Amino acid sequence: MTKEWKFEWQSYLFVAGVIALFLLPIYNVADHKYRFYTENIVSIAVFLSFSKYIFLLKFSPFARKKWLKFAVVFLCIPLMMYLIDALYEFQKFLDEEGIASVLVHTSDMSNYNFGKFIRYQYMFFNTGAIVVTFLMPIRLIISFWRTYNTPDKV
Repeated sequence: MTKEWKFEWQSYLFVAGVIALFLLPIYNVADHKYRFYTENIVSIAVFLSFSKYIFLLKFSPFARKKWLKFAVVFLCIPLMMYLIDALYEFQKFLDEEGIASVLVHTSDMSNYNFGKFIRYQYMFFNTGAIVVTFLMPIRLIISFWRTYNTPDKV
């Protein structure tokens, strides 16, 4: 296994660890009432993975795959629309029901602070995912241009 593939698998494990680090406490407090697990997982995975590719693309095993870069450029469009819709749905949920509706013991003040944590981490990762989804096609077009004109650069 090459160094690029080892780095790729280690970064996948890192992303899975960060997802577990942020979502397991939410699952312990909110259980099944919190309905944004899928959107939250996608947001964290996209934010961390695309950030890695924006800054460390030359260390990726996909750095020289022109067809894959071309496909990802166009796949970012529906992904961005999904992320914006997920952010809108979460904002709608906060406005209509409130974060206290997913907490098990709403009379405890520490649960309100945990509700802030849920809100802030979702907003951070989702807006970060939207930003890197916007930047990813730009980075891939630059990389595509570099590999086309100068074979030694990515």
